Amino acid sequence: MTHPIFRNSFFSVFFLLISTISAQAACPAPLQGNSYDRQINSGSINQDLFNRAVLYYTNKIRCRRSLPLFDSTRDVIGAANTQARNMTRTRTYSHNLNVAGARDLRQRMRAQTRNFRSAGENIAKNFVYVLNGRPYIPADNCAFRYLSSRQPVPIHTYRSLAEELVGSWENSPDHLVNIVNRRYTRMGAAFGIDRRGQLCGEVYASQVFAG
Repeated sequence: MTHPIFRNSFFSVFFLLISTISAQAACPAPLQGNSYDRQINSGSINQDLFNRAVLYYTNKIRCRRSLPLFDSTRDVIGAANTQARNMTRTRTYSHNLNVAGARDLRQRMRAQTRNFRSAGENIAKNFVYVLNGRPYIPADNCAFRYLSSRQPVPIHTYRSLAEELVGSWENSPDHLVNIVNRRYTRMGAAFGIDRRGQLCGEVYASQVFAG
């Protein structure tokens, strides 16, 4: 009676060890290269850089929970791009917009593909400058300074913007549900800059999931 229990215990531990190693091996590699540290308002927006950065930080969350990592495909990237562009153009922060053919997520996804059973979306509104709710000293020429340190407020990079947005979604239960949803297998992200917005520019971002 004891031997089968020992064998089962051994194989259970062995399986758990292999599963742990596999989960660790599946974690995303750190973002490499200086491109991710480019300021987001320098020239035209590089949506690919932003999408890769958001994918990295999102998959870190999935990895910590031993969930399969997301792929990023054209359909979800396209749907996210459409939403970010239209929110920016209309200066409207909402999942539903008065835009023909792109009024809601279902329409935006069906414009890209019919190959999905379920889909979800996170959106965010932020600023070009790294304010993140910290007190700052206003300035007409965008030379903001943090109130506590008097240090200049920097402009977001692709890395810092992605990290801040994904962090805010992770800290929101309603948004985290999409990130850890087992039904979703792919993710795409995009953003736009309203240069007429408050504090020298507002950011509208979209993250779309599908499975």
